[in-house]
Amino acid sequence: MVRANRQTPSLFGEEVEPPAEVTPAPPGLYAKVALNRPVPTEFTYDVPERFRERIAVGSRVAVFFGRRRQVGVVVALDERTDVARGKLKALSELLDDEPLVREELLDLTRWIAERYASSWGEALAAILPAALKRESQSKRVLVVRAATDVGKEQLQELEENFPKQHRLLRTLLDLEGRIELRDVLRNLNLSDSPARTLEKRGWVVIEKVAAEVDGLDSARPSERVRPEHLSPHQEAALGALEGALQDGEYRGFLLEGVTGSGKTEVYLRCIETALAQGKSAIVLVPEISLTPQTVGWFRSRFGEVAVLHSRMTDAQRLVMWMRLQKGEVRVVVGARSAIFAPLSELGVVVVDEEHEPSFKQGSVPRYHARDVALERCRRSKAVCILGSATPSLESWHAAASGELTTLSLPERVGGGTFPSMHVVDMRLERERGKGPPLFSRLLRTFLKETVADGEQAIFFVNRRGFIPVLWCRGCEETIRCDQCSMAMTFHKRIAKLVCHGCCEERAVPAACPACTRPGLTFLGFGSEGVERTLRETWPELRVRRMDSDTMRRREDYEEALSAFGRGEIDVLVGTQMIAKGLDFPRVTLVGILAPDQSLSLPDFRASERTFQLIAQVAGRAGRASLPGRIVIQTSVPDHPTLKLAAKGDFRAFAEHELRDRFALGYPPATRLVRILLEGPDEKLVQATGAELHERLVAALRTTTLELRGPEVAPISLLRKRFRYEIIVVSPPDDPGLPHAVATARDFAAKQNRVRVGVDVDPMSLL
Repeated sequence: MVRANRQTPSLFGEEVEPPAEVTPAPPGLYAKVALNRPVPTEFTYDVPERFRERIAVGSRVAVFFGRRRQVGVVVALDERTDVARGKLKALSELLDDEPLVREELLDLTRWIAERYASSWGEALAAILPAALKRESQSKRVLVVRAATDVGKEQLQELEENFPKQHRLLRTLLDLEGRIELRDVLRNLNLSDSPARTLEKRGWVVIEKVAAEVDGLDSARPSERVRPEHLSPHQEAALGALEGALQDGEYRGFLLEGVTGSGKTEVYLRCIETALAQGKSAIVLVPEISLTPQTVGWFRSRFGEVAVLHSRMTDAQRLVMWMRLQKGEVRVVVGARSAIFAPLSELGVVVVDEEHEPSFKQGSVPRYHARDVALERCRRSKAVCILGSATPSLESWHAAASGELTTLSLPERVGGGTFPSMHVVDMRLERERGKGPPLFSRLLRTFLKETVADGEQAIFFVNRRGFIPVLWCRGCEETIRCDQCSMAMTFHKRIAKLVCHGCCEERAVPAACPACTRPGLTFLGFGSEGVERTLRETWPELRVRRMDSDTMRRREDYEEALSAFGRGEIDVLVGTQMIAKGLDFPRVTLVGILAPDQSLSLPDFRASERTFQLIAQVAGRAGRASLPGRIVIQTSVPDHPTLKLAAKGDFRAFAEHELRDRFALGYPPATRLVRILLEGPDEKLVQATGAELHERLVAALRTTTLELRGPEVAPISLLRKRFRYEIIVVSPPDDPGLPHAVATARDFAAKQNRVRVGVDVDPMSLL
């Protein structure tokens, strides 16, 4: 079979003229098709006569690539081609009567491909619902549940010899209901093989069912009343935004507002103005903040609002996407990928909590939704609002440099007062000679008073599990996963060690595997440990834990928050998922336990993330008329980050941190590209890294870019794959950076045995 012709790419993926002796195909109609493949070029196909009147740029087509039939997007149509006669295949099918991808999104995805080291086809695949990347569009999904009468006996049978099946069946039994198959497999890092084996044994039931209505799509409008008056600071911010909308030109704003300052009301009023002008709006929020409460705020103001998020089924996302394409809904609220909503006449894009790392896509194309939002607004002549109480230092610096306009909301509205902050030095806390307790005396006193007054508390700890580290006093080694260079965490409920990198489980050893000394030492605590200690110390308390171990399904998360809102929970314990987006008026106490753990991470953003988390969690208390109290328990109370966080002084923190960033050459002083090499053969990974380094050195001789590495990555082994990295450090506007990105991308596309990932502007170096 003749292969589809591929234009010869240059270093930047541009087409190169074929040799002169090649006879081009005769005049006709030819389509350049972008396919979801890691090749930085498009592919030319002949357009059959029957498609010529209907085909257009932006249409989806089915084509053969090699022996496989794939769906691609037409990105150009030409009457002539330089492809050799007889080397072309014809389009197999035209899948759309009208273009599905508008010119604006085509141009935007081309920009994404160039900036974030992907092919145009990979960028287009990121914006389309999964159902539109296939020829058939199913409205049914696979769900799985434990079979009736399956329980402990079956679990015991599986535990020793079939650990993956055991993990899956135990999870399904814990859920006591069904879950979408792809979700549970992704959460447990499993293929579908264990599920299919359990199905054959009759221990689980896998069914294809009609896609249910998305819970967020059916969220009711909020009962929150539109305030009659805005604060002076809100009025000033809204005036600047409305003026930009009236001008009809692109403007980027950084809306810096303390928690409870009324940023959401400013968003709502700005969107009202845009809608009145006949324009549309997109609101991006971190995935975990996308709750019925959040959606309800926008529904109460605008009626029908589209919701896009990662937990939607393919069928749900397809229905919503097509409604937006037809112009039936003009306001979209969603997580990261909602920035690609197919809206016309875009007027405003809001990126709430713009500093959140969840706005960065982890897989190809590794785009940052905040930066894509700014670029989309620039191309659409729309207003972009980046909102945060603790802006990213990149956005803060951009505002200081004049790239963004700063709007400030320094005061709480609606009667809310700033909570009192208390920093407790846990080195001074002792309990009958046993060392520091889990809860300080001050926190215990405050908790008793809070519950006695009929109020609620939130306890935040940024680690899940019961005990995060098992340590040997003899050889001073930590118990680590065999497949990852990560410490294993003890989960008491299942009485096992769990690797949070690959999800593998292991029984707790009686002695150290390295030196055989008996009696391992348990160090630290996680969210499960905090929950259990609360229950044991105060059995009368109603305690609920929210982390990725307990919140397997979106409905679990929503049910827990609803119960908390109804006052059925006294203390909510959790990880980052309780740190943001929650607004409950009876929360008056927040305990932040061991925030210094995150300060020790080998990442230049460790201090910034710690400050932001403390500010976010602290912002959950005292949001109404009741005063709030924050207790920060730490072993390093004099750390500058914790001292400034306790004062709530973000400006001082930003100035201090930026001085360090510029001195050490980290963003925003520079831009980074992280190239991660992974493979099961460490020597081959090393050799591949050395080869890539040589290519980059040769390509960058005339630039001021700096190369660091190749060297072992901070997480040196993950899922049996050795990891090395090269970091490219560039001045922010160095023209050599796209050259480095293209060199790395082209090198990566040719590797078969070593996986090479190129991450432009990485959010983490772990």
